Amino acid sequence: MPLHFVKNPEALQPAGAHVGRISAGISSKQQLMNVLEAALRLPAHFGQNWDALLDVLRDLSWLPAGKVTLLHDELPTLSTEDLGAYVHVLEEASRSWRPGDAYSLDVVFPQSCRHQVLAPLADIRPRSPWRRLKAELARAGSLPYPVQDEFTSLKAEGFDFVMNIVEQRDGSTRQLVNALSVAFTMRSWDRIRLARALPSLCIHEEAGLRETAVRILVILLNLNRRAPGERIPYDDARSCAALLREALALGVQENTEAFAREYLALTP
Repeated sequence: MPLHFVKNPEALQPAGAHVGRISAGISSKQQLMNVLEAALRLPAHFGQNWDALLDVLRDLSWLPAGKVTLLHDELPTLSTEDLGAYVHVLEEASRSWRPGDAYSLDVVFPQSCRHQVLAPLADIRPRSPWRRLKAELARAGSLPYPVQDEFTSLKAEGFDFVMNIVEQRDGSTRQLVNALSVAFTMRSWDRIRLARALPSLCIHEEAGLRETAVRILVILLNLNRRAPGERIPYDDARSCAALLREALALGVQENTEAFAREYLALTP
């Protein structure tokens, strides 16, 4: 269990650790984010949301290497939804560090609030294959092959599941990016449905989602030229070129831009 409970956290002074103390009296998500930012000396790019918190707790590179302890004097008073999200982030982040890594993360709460901490955590843990798979979509980076294979094994039902996430924007940016990537690998179930989701994603405000959508669109457009079975419903060269130029103006990574411009150079 990566979450620890002690009788008197106020008196705890872990030796050789950077201690981020979360003081008593926190009564809102915003206040908690501010305290975390100061306690852990979070970098300026910290976005003060749950996804951003998970990202920084799995990084910690601005702190000296070693043990990091997040010490709560009492349980923050948050809404049920926010408390569940906070505990889930803490558990996932602390579990992500392995023996031999440059950092470890311990999270400490008072023993008296053990039930309050674990209750929302139990409530948000996936209770069905679909909830577990949605949780897998929150992984950083590419999904491991066993996870991708599990979606693929679900065939049309798996494709429908990830496309619903994409179409309804039902998740974090990371979940949407991973869902879109899985949908692309499963596109044989409904290429048209995938293709229709791409235009709005190519100009999405979230850079990571825009990046993934642009790459998939260019791949599909290139396949259009070579493989009739891969045709998509909007293969009008002029409209696609305009969409790609708009996406490039919003900004994508250099390799994605080069990939898109290579297609544009061959388009009248």
